[in-house]
Amino acid sequence: MSVTAMLVTGLMAAALYALLLTMVRQRAFDQAQTRADQLVERVVKRLETDRSPPALDSGPGEIVQVVDPFGKVIGSSAALRGRRPMPVREPGLLATRADSRFCGYPAPGSPCMLASTMRVYLSGKPYTISAAVPEPGLLPEPRWAAVFGIAAVAVTALRGITMWQTVGRILAPVDAIRREMDQIVTTTDLHRQVPVPAVHDEIRQLAMSVNATLSRLERAVEQQRRFVSDVSHELRSPITGLQTGLEEAVRYPDEVDPVIAIGAALAATERLQNIVADLLVLARREAGIPVETQLLDLTVVVKEEVARRARRVPISIEAPSTDVTVLGSPVGISRVITNLLDNAARHAASAVDVRILLREPYVVVEVHDDGEGIPPHAREQVFERFVRLAEGRRRDPGGSGLGLAISREIVRDHHGTLTIADRGPGTCFVLSLPANGRS
Repeated sequence: MSVTAMLVTGLMAAALYALLLTMVRQRAFDQAQTRADQLVERVVKRLETDRSPPALDSGPGEIVQVVDPFGKVIGSSAALRGRRPMPVREPGLLATRADSRFCGYPAPGSPCMLASTMRVYLSGKPYTISAAVPEPGLLPEPRWAAVFGIAAVAVTALRGITMWQTVGRILAPVDAIRREMDQIVTTTDLHRQVPVPAVHDEIRQLAMSVNATLSRLERAVEQQRRFVSDVSHELRSPITGLQTGLEEAVRYPDEVDPVIAIGAALAATERLQNIVADLLVLARREAGIPVETQLLDLTVVVKEEVARRARRVPISIEAPSTDVTVLGSPVGISRVITNLLDNAARHAASAVDVRILLREPYVVVEVHDDGEGIPPHAREQVFERFVRLAEGRRRDPGGSGLGLAISREIVRDHHGTLTIADRGPGTCFVLSLPANGRS
């Protein structure tokens, strides 16, 4: 049992003992006051019968006084003979009895007394009869006080042990969860799960939430590992090609055409630049870095990106005469358009067609190539990171497999969609963004 639990148990025992002691003392007070009431009633009955002050005998510690209408003591217990009247509270005008307590009066037995006072009329004259008994002390019955003290400690201790065992049973699943979490942290084995109690309560819900969190964390870590592995592989290929080409140019200057070597190096450098740019977009997005947005005319963005490209195949643009604006990140939207144009140009046989449409409440951009197309079963796979179909690897071995995945994530951040439409021949990517930034 912890120090806090022991302290709480001790306080409970003290409170219980104080409560029992208060009850015993109150009971003793009530009994003493009843004795005083009964004593004064006996004296009143004798006075009403004898019509003269009787011999006022009383029990141990009990005192009685009879005071005439002039305030003179005309009868009292033997212990009060020759003493002044007791400082009691007399009954009011409409009352016949009054209870009171007084201290400091030279009475035997106790420094404080509990008194009962009655007014009676004898021969038409008011007489005051008072009876008093000793006030019970702090421990009116020491024997019972000791018994109650022992009982309070025993009951509280038993209650504390019972609560400790009950709480221990209730929290046992929590302790099991803690131990399993310690093992998971120590071994870094995220495949493990914490035990789930059979009882359907909050602890079971906690265990299920912990397991769900561990599963999500395991998937996230596995994705991160695969991501690092894929990035390493993607970076290794162009770096190796670049290094090999440069080494051959240095070692065999007479056999290597410098123009071809420089062109290959530039191509490898461009591939590295694209991979790094894609990774930077991913890093910023996953880090939650806010991006600046503004109203963009998609027609202008598409024409600018087409104008920057070296045209391996012709690209036609069909756009409405009116502005088609969206609210978005200039860098992000430009990246999406670039990725779609690059992908279409790599796979096109002879041409790429771009159509910009206004379909309220969306602005739609369709990028259509006349290549071999993507099988229906693989149209969602191409939006996964580092996924490249066999035909894509054959036509463009330098691709990274990141462009379409990043594009879809950027579009989702803009509350839009990026899909592949069934419009053969070739492949048709359909980009939809809320017009004027409406979500």
